[in-house]
Amino acid sequence: MIDRDAIANALGFSRKDIDMVLDLFVADATASLEQLDRAVEQNDLAKLLDAAHAIKGSAGNFKLEDLYEEAMKIEAAAKAGLADFDYETGARRLRELLGEV
Repeated sequence: MIDRDAIANALGFSRKDIDMVLDLFVADATASLEQLDRAVEQNDLAKLLDAAHAIKGSAGNFKLEDLYEEAMKIEAAAKAGLADFDYETGARRLRELLGEV
């Protein structure tokens, strides 16, 4: 699990506020993960790129480094047009990391 107190302190939020904002982030990231899953099924690199970018950006804002790094890998692979990248494993890893938030 992530240290929400440390994130709150680093960002200058109260713990109550960071809990509320992170809960909203989880809801939004879950929707982006669903988009990413559909893009994997459709082999749609543009949609993979968009979904990974959305997760990466928000994760970076909250200093969720592992989530940021994993989303960045997926985004970079999609941007490079790597059809043979293991997007399913990346999506599964994102889901695991999101569960720690």
